[in-house]
Amino acid sequence: SIDACSVGPSGSSPSGTRPLRLSSKVGAKRVGSSGSPRARAAMAAMAAMAEEGKALMGLEKEEPKTARTKGDFSRATDFISSLKDLPEDSPIKKGIACFLKYGVKPLIIIVMAYVWVFKQLYKIYKLLPMNIVSIIFGVGLCFFGGTYFAAIAAAEAALNLGGVDLWDHLRTCYNEASGAAQASLEDDKVDANKDGIMDVQHMSTNDLINHKAKVAMMSVKDPMKLQQAVTSLINVWVAVIATLKFQFAKTVAVALGIANMLSLPACRVVGPLLCAVMGPDLNHWVPTIIDTSIKVIAVWFATYLQSCISAFYSGLRGGRIIAESIFNIMTERGWMDKLPDFLTAKPFDPDQSYLDEAIQYPIAAFGFYYQITHGFALEFPWNLICLPLTIIEWVIRFQVYT
Repeated sequence: SIDACSVGPSGSSPSGTRPLRLSSKVGAKRVGSSGSPRARAAMAAMAAMAEEGKALMGLEKEEPKTARTKGDFSRATDFISSLKDLPEDSPIKKGIACFLKYGVKPLIIIVMAYVWVFKQLYKIYKLLPMNIVSIIFGVGLCFFGGTYFAAIAAAEAALNLGGVDLWDHLRTCYNEASGAAQASLEDDKVDANKDGIMDVQHMSTNDLINHKAKVAMMSVKDPMKLQQAVTSLINVWVAVIATLKFQFAKTVAVALGIANMLSLPACRVVGPLLCAVMGPDLNHWVPTIIDTSIKVIAVWFATYLQSCISAFYSGLRGGRIIAESIFNIMTERGWMDKLPDFLTAKPFDPDQSYLDEAIQYPIAAFGFYYQITHGFALEFPWNLICLPLTIIEWVIRFQVYT
């Protein structure tokens, strides 16, 4: 039984009050159900005694928080930790599995394919002398520079804006991708059940992709560093697009100016024909269709002019790179000293020679002529070889001109 009475703020019983004995929960309910002041006082006394008992046992009630004491990252970590206790059929886990299956896995497959291609190109790059690499780059610039004018301008802007940190971030991404590839190779050798057949050969295609995605994610030892590198590369990309928008603003202005001047004459010439074809119910669409078509044609024409300018520039630059690299190879092998005296002075001094310019300008002229006559289009098999670069070029153009 509990003796309770009306209490003051300090919990002491005032004199002159009669104790109220509650011997069971039933009695407490009966008292609580009563609406008399004495019953309410008894319930308040019981609550106060319970709080005092908690205080004596060290179970004080925690003060309510008036502000957050954890950062966003700590809160996110707590949330992820709470997901470990979720059942397998919970909506959150089903949603995450669906996202990983149809969103992350295809992206990882594409990245792995590009990593393999880049690794092969890097091996070739390490094997070839730098002068040979320069000649290959110069040939591509001289004969295809006008086709990829936006990508070339983006590369130059990225080098100027990213600086040394750009290579560090690219190296971080490359190292993490290489680590994931190495972990995948080691995983291919695992035979946990010792049946002579590797575990990956027992898996279905879907299970294998899930397993490889998990192995790749586990191989990344410092996700925060990788995240910072990727974020920095994205920031450079945004800055490059902003720079190109400003650089090609004159091209867009020329295109829009041409469109504005030609819209009315084109409407007078083509308008009657379109009105007759579309009928009276759709005549109000005729000015919009004509204006949009003129703008598309004007932008294409301005882009063609920009391609011509870039082709001329890239032809000169590519021809210079080719000529300098060829003469560097000839100088290293001592061939320049074997040329007739009327061509080069003995001993050969590259700073006093003009033979490289004599080769540079014909190569540049031929490269510019090749680009113009082919309409800045790549022939087979160059169109397949340069398909990734073509996709990048059109993505950059879309972001610059829209």
